[in-house]
Amino acid sequence: MRGASIFWFLFSTGGVVVAVLAAVVWVFARPRSRAARVFLGCVAVGYVLVSTYAVSHAIERWIGSPFHPMTRADVPPGRTVVVLLGSGSYRRMDWSGTKMSVLDPIGLERTLEAARVYRLVAPDFVISSGGVIDADSGEDPAGETMRDALVRLGVPPDRIVVERQSTNTRDEAQLVAAMLPSMNVAHVILVTSPIHMRRAIGMFRAVGVEAIPAIARQPDYLSPAFRFLPTETGLKTGALVVHELAGLTYYWLKGSYKSR
Repeated sequence: MRGASIFWFLFSTGGVVVAVLAAVVWVFARPRSRAARVFLGCVAVGYVLVSTYAVSHAIERWIGSPFHPMTRADVPPGRTVVVLLGSGSYRRMDWSGTKMSVLDPIGLERTLEAARVYRLVAPDFVISSGGVIDADSGEDPAGETMRDALVRLGVPPDRIVVERQSTNTRDEAQLVAAMLPSMNVAHVILVTSPIHMRRAIGMFRAVGVEAIPAIARQPDYLSPAFRFLPTETGLKTGALVVHELAGLTYYWLKGSYKSR
């Protein structure tokens, strides 16, 4: 988890400040060093590119390009399960100790899609999958928070099975694959974000599960006036892109991802 925390810090405002400050200090300490000047230039250009929404969003769309919004015609006849992959949730508490958990934006998009798919195909089960990524955070498992949201969206509680142990996509693929034989289903519909679908489908395929993709709808997060400027939204999108490309490469090298 420490490595993941460092990664997300590098793609935060604090990470930009620390990286630029380190490069500037190096240049001042070694003004004749060509390596220091090159490093400063790479830091500046790299963060400008990764935080420009037009650049990161174009790559995001390319990663998700093989997939389309799922329709009823995409699902053959037979018993079906919908697998909803978690993103994250937040839990807050008032002064009297009352607690409430809500989904993060990505988790909400995926949950809305899972509810739409449920209304569309009436599956036998919905697996709400997602544990707590950081055990020290005090958050509730994403699978539980998504389950509560699914119920509010009209999915019957007795149709929902919660998987609350996973901390990443590989865990989800392995744990869900172990759950499927007892459900006696013929088809698996996988719900996640467009940028995440390529890796998720490949990792489920690697554990012997062929899934039908159902991508969540994502809004355009930035107005046209700011698409070609470095922004916090662009930086967050760029972080997701880098994370996804790194994950695809890492799990392909480990054999945990199968493209076909």
